[in-house]
Order: sequence, then C-alpha cells, then structure tokens
Amino acid sequence: MATTVDTRGLFCPLPITFVSRNLRHMQEGAQAEILADNRSFKRELESWCFETGNRLVDFKEIEGCYRALIQRGSGFHGDSLWEKIRFIRLGIKVHLTQIITRLIPISRPGYLITFVSIGEGQRAHQFLKEQGFGGYCLLPVPHEIYPHCGLVFGFASKEKALRNFRVLREASYAVEDIHRIDRDKSYPKLEEVADR
Repeated sequence: MATTVDTRGLFCPLPITFVSRNLRHMQEGAQAEILADNRSFKRELESWCFETGNRLVDFKEIEGCYRALIQRGSGFHGDSLWEKIRFIRLGIKVHLTQIITRLIPISRPGYLITFVSIGEGQRAHQFLKEQGFGGYCLLPVPHEIYPHCGLVFGFASKEKALRNFRVLREASYAVEDIHRIDRDKSYPKLEEVADR
C-alpha cells in the first residue's frame, strides 16, 4: 500500500518539501500518494520528479483536489550527455570540498541545509551568490541523511545556517531542513525550522 502525503493547505515550496521528506526514506520502487490543492503543484511535481529521478505514475484532479502517484526512483543521473557531464562535475567539486574540510579543521561545517533536489540546491546557491551571501560550502549529502546523490550547504555556525535557511525560505526556495553534524553521524534536525 502506498504512503499518503497530504500537502493540502500548503503553498510553494512547502508541498514539494513535504513530498521530498517523505520519499527520502522510501525504498526504490515504492509508491506514494500525494494530495494537494495548490494550482501550480503539477508543474512543480513534474519538475521535481525529473530532477530527482522519481516517476510520476498518475495525476488526477478530483473536485478541486489533486491526487498524484509517485514511484520512488534511484536518483537523478541526467538524460543528455551535457547533463551527465554537469552532474559528474558537480559531484567532483562537492566531494573535493568535503575532503578539504576534513583536512583543514578550521573550515569544518557544523550544520547542513538540505534541499528537495540537486537542482534546487544549485539555484539556491546562485541566488545566495547574487545576493552577496557567503560563509558556507557546497557538500555532498551524507548517506545517513539521504542514500542517493544530493547537495547540502555546510555552515560553521547555527546562526548562519538559520539565517540563510530563512532567507532561502522567504525567497521560495525548497529548502528542507537544517541538520546538526554530530559525532555519531545521526544528523539530528533543528526544531527551529519545523514547518508545522
């Protein structure tokens, strides 16, 4: 039986954020039923499915409510050669940054901001650069948070992570959570950014 994610009453980017959070822990091939009432939801969902390698199996409108069925995929890998090259290039960049932060103790992040997709993280990074924000590094998402490829922003302080999270949320970027980096790698979420 499919998991149900009810996003009715929520507006962009929260519906996709809730879908991403719920699918993140599902097995590949498992399905989720998504309920929404946001008019732009279908377009957002189609884009998110493409960026994350998930499959939109069905989408129906029933009495002003949208019902979608999504099948959990294996993650984005790119369709065209150029998409594959960009994906691999980004992976190399964030993994090199991770190695450097492990070697140089001064630059170690203590908090990670997660996104609904790699593409959303890249768009958020571009936005922050254009707005003059800094003080973070791009890193691969730890497997303990998400088993597939992903992008996170690493911050040294909780205050900077919270500030940037709020700026991105106010600008309608689909940020998911802030995780604290701990010794046992359980990556607990900060309650200060809870949506409900």
